[in-house]
Amino acid sequence: MQCLSRSLQTILFLFSFLIEGQAMRTMLSPSPSSLSLERAPCRPDQRSDLLHFLNALISDNSTSVFCQLDIGWLRRPQMLSWDVASDCCLWDGVICDPMTGHVTHLELGCSTPNPTCYSSAGSSKSSEPSTLGLLNLPSPQEAERPSRSNKLLQNLTKLRVLALDGLNLSGIDVTRLMNLSPSLEVLSLSYCKLRGTLTANIFLLPKLTCLNLSGNKELSGYLPESTWNSSLKFLDLSSSGFSGVLPESIGNLHSLQILWLNRCSFTGSIPSSLGNLTRLTHLELSYNEFSGQVPPTLSNLDQLSLLDLSSNNLIGPIPNVFDNKTQLLLLDFSHNLFTGPIPPSTKNLSNLARLDISNNLISGFIPSSLFSLPSLTSLDLSNNRLSGHIGEFFAASALEHVDLSGNQLHGSIPSSIFQLRNLTYLSISANNLTGVFDLQLLSRLESVTNLDLSDNILSLSNSENTEQVLPSLSSVSLSGCQITEIPAFLRNSTSIEWIDLSRNRIHGDIPSWVWDIGAMSLSYLNLSHNFLTSFEQVPWKNLIILDLHSNLIQGPVPPPSLPHSIIVFSLASNRLTGFIPGSICEMTGLQVLDLSRNNFTGMIPQCLKNVSNSLLVLDMQENGLSGTISLTFTKDAALRSLHLNGNQFEGPLPRSLINCKQLEMLDLGGNKLNDTFPDWLETLPSLQVLVLRSNRLCGPISSPRTEFSFSRLRILDLSFNDFTGPLPSAFFANLKAMISNDQNGSERQYMDQGYYQDSMIATMRGRDMPIARILVILTTIDLSSNEFRGKIPDVMGELRLLKGLNLSHNSLEGHIPLPLGNLSELEWLDLSSNELSGMIPIELTNLTSLEVLNVSSNQLTGSIPQGHQLNTFQAESYHGNPGLCGFPLSKACTNYKAPRKLPMPPEGRIHSFRMDFLEPRVVEIGLGCGIFLGLFTRILKKLISIQQANRNLGRLRGKTFL
Repeated sequence: MQCLSRSLQTILFLFSFLIEGQAMRTMLSPSPSSLSLERAPCRPDQRSDLLHFLNALISDNSTSVFCQLDIGWLRRPQMLSWDVASDCCLWDGVICDPMTGHVTHLELGCSTPNPTCYSSAGSSKSSEPSTLGLLNLPSPQEAERPSRSNKLLQNLTKLRVLALDGLNLSGIDVTRLMNLSPSLEVLSLSYCKLRGTLTANIFLLPKLTCLNLSGNKELSGYLPESTWNSSLKFLDLSSSGFSGVLPESIGNLHSLQILWLNRCSFTGSIPSSLGNLTRLTHLELSYNEFSGQVPPTLSNLDQLSLLDLSSNNLIGPIPNVFDNKTQLLLLDFSHNLFTGPIPPSTKNLSNLARLDISNNLISGFIPSSLFSLPSLTSLDLSNNRLSGHIGEFFAASALEHVDLSGNQLHGSIPSSIFQLRNLTYLSISANNLTGVFDLQLLSRLESVTNLDLSDNILSLSNSENTEQVLPSLSSVSLSGCQITEIPAFLRNSTSIEWIDLSRNRIHGDIPSWVWDIGAMSLSYLNLSHNFLTSFEQVPWKNLIILDLHSNLIQGPVPPPSLPHSIIVFSLASNRLTGFIPGSICEMTGLQVLDLSRNNFTGMIPQCLKNVSNSLLVLDMQENGLSGTISLTFTKDAALRSLHLNGNQFEGPLPRSLINCKQLEMLDLGGNKLNDTFPDWLETLPSLQVLVLRSNRLCGPISSPRTEFSFSRLRILDLSFNDFTGPLPSAFFANLKAMISNDQNGSERQYMDQGYYQDSMIATMRGRDMPIARILVILTTIDLSSNEFRGKIPDVMGELRLLKGLNLSHNSLEGHIPLPLGNLSELEWLDLSSNELSGMIPIELTNLTSLEVLNVSSNQLTGSIPQGHQLNTFQAESYHGNPGLCGFPLSKACTNYKAPRKLPMPPEGRIHSFRMDFLEPRVVEIGLGCGIFLGLFTRILKKLISIQQANRNLGRLRGKTFL
């Protein structure tokens, strides 16, 4: 987006600015032939200053090449070509006043100054010659101090142009620039590694027309809220570290024509005062954190040719501010949260070349007027909620790029789309389009290079007509279109690079003519999820990705060698048999090898060690492979994921795995491995998933030997082995990734979101479930079906991110730890078939996410706690505990003591009777309503008897007085 914005800006301004700039250079720098007659020589003091500046920069950067190397548009710094014996007015990047010899312009950067900036000074007139109060030179003592260039730019007095773009000025604090000359018109310091914060002074320079501080990511802080210089025409702070709310005072820059604030960290609302900048032609606010609605005052900006608000958090409807915007060439509102329809005023954008509203929440129909904009070349409405039919494209002859993918459009593809002779990119994937796609019409799109019709309900007219030619086609995706054969129009696509025909109904053998497609150009071929039965050869010399997984390919892998260029090769989920061929090892750059879910037998090819250093993923799970795991990984191993589960491997775990410092996923479950717990893996810094289930591993889990043992582990499955001994508290205390989470919970993230997705089988909610993609928030521990003994460590209650905990079928004893009630994320808990005793803690009622609970077959006693999720479980969750009672079991709880008999009040203390006879042990928490009512009844009866005694006593006294 930024590149396109700069390109459009250059198209609009380049010629006029370069002409003006050249005129200025001609005027200020006459030819050498007339030098002696027409121009004064360079002042000796300024020549000395410039040489000191050069020496200081070289010293500070410890190299004679002090340009930034992280941007690609740099040129050799002019200072390196200076002839120190010549007149400094002849040096590259130095311009002098021809009358006085004073240096007035310094363009010493590593990149060409922005033409807009350059013209700001070039076209201006000065009533008096400018002088250079340049370079406060260091004294001999200061020259030996570090960061000498820190003082070289402090006292510029009347300099008009200072352009140092691309120079490494990392030793200069931007606050040193606050005392710049009031005559300065252009200050361009882009990509100079400046640091510090800005003060208001820099915006108050009275003649400053251009300020470019872009690319200085270490510049930080807020923009000052102040009265800004109204002469500024060009302001570029893009790709810098500025943040905070954009001040309303920016609306005081009434002369501003170009404002680039993209790729910063600005927050808050877009200031409504921007509507005051009526001369603005370019407004770039993309890639920030602006929120709220777009201010309607932007409708005042009638001179806008570029408006880019993309990649923010803007909400509400897209403002209807496009009336009288005939100058607008580019409009980008993509990657926001806009809702509502596309505003009808877009029909007035008669000169609009690019419109991008993709990745929002826009709904409604696509206005037919969009297809009639005469200058429109790029239209991107992808990933919204648009519905209805796609309109006709009769008047959109200039369109080159059309992306309507990821919506809810239906109906047929309009035939007028095939009249777009300039069309190079067409994507209408992931909609509900139906009907027959006429491939004969497709041949009219002679300029199309990228075609994506995937995930629709289309049928193709697959004629064998060899005249169907798309000479420019480089990428085609017809994935998920229910087609039954490989489209014939591909047979003449000799320069194609990308073919995706996955998730279709293509049957039988791959046609022989397919092997002639793009013999030297094809780099990506995806025929996965079809019904192909064989493939003969792989002739493409530059193929990078070959994906044939989930087909019906059977028999051995064909003998011909595979291209050395392949980095991703998948034959997973087919019916392949025999040994894994050694030809696989010829792919020396292989990064992903997936041969899983076939019927391969034999051992792992020994030659795989030749490619092990490049391998990122090795997946051979669910085959019939046997022998030992003979892989050897060196210290340069890049392995990220290893799946060998579901085979017949024996022997120990390969110790060379300790060299795989990038290993995240290790699944060796479902084999016959004989070894102890691999505590030597504890130092792997990236290990997140460790699955060793269903093997013959034995011995205890040892306490950690390092502070960061298994610190990133999120999934641990040791079930169905022969592990023994207690569960060490220190081991679980080190599982930091199960205690706190640094992932962004606002979006679903999976392990390795590249081409290959990790998968596994886990016991979840009491059932073995395949997990096709592993969420990074999935955190489980399964130690079931072993011989662990002792108590469950209290520290397990600190693993607050646990989703599942299975300790069943062991010999664990003691009480259920009360801290388990802290596991607020827990969804399943299985403690069954152990020797646990005592009562079920009432703290388990805090587990409000719990879906499955199993404490059966233990020695638990007492009443079952009630509340929240515990009220939803059936009796099966508690069976096999004879001492348990209460709901949902049929056994009622009766194990409480009856209250003792209340004593009679002593004689003579009737009036002073108190309830002191209620001993504390009579009223116990949890005895139930029956005991309380019984006790209350006894107290009431006693009070009645006391009242009766008082009456009798009164009558006796009355008789005595009579």
